[in-house]
Amino acid sequence: MASEPLNPEVVRVSLSNKVSTLISIQLARGKVGVEVVAAQLHMSRYTLHKKLKREGLTFARLLEDVRRKQALTYMQDKSKPLVEIAEQLGFSELSAFSRAFKRWMGTSPAEYRSARFS
Repeated sequence: MASEPLNPEVVRVSLSNKVSTLISIQLARGKVGVEVVAAQLHMSRYTLHKKLKREGLTFARLLEDVRRKQALTYMQDKSKPLVEIAEQLGFSELSAFSRAFKRWMGTSPAEYRSARFS
C-alpha cells in the first residue's frame, strides 16, 4: 500500500505545533526569540515568517496563544504570585501581564482568580 501525500493542513498544523512547542520551551528558559525558534527549525526568520503567513499565522500570534494557555494553567495554583506568573510568561512587569490577561479574558488576573478559584 503506497502512502498518500501529506495533506497541506497536516503540514501546517505540524509547523504551528512545532513553533508553539519551541515557544513553550523558550518561555521556560526565560527568553523567547523568533530567531532562536527559526534556527531550531533550521530555517531563517524570514522563511519561518513566510511559512506561518501561508497558514494565516504569525510568530507573535503563536506566542500570545502559548502565553494565554500557560497563564490559565498557572492561575489555577492560588499560591503562585501573579508577579511570578508574569515572569514565567516572559512579561517584563506585572502591569504588562495584567493588560494582556485583561485583553484575553476580559478581566484582570486578580479578579479572574478570585471569581474562579475562591
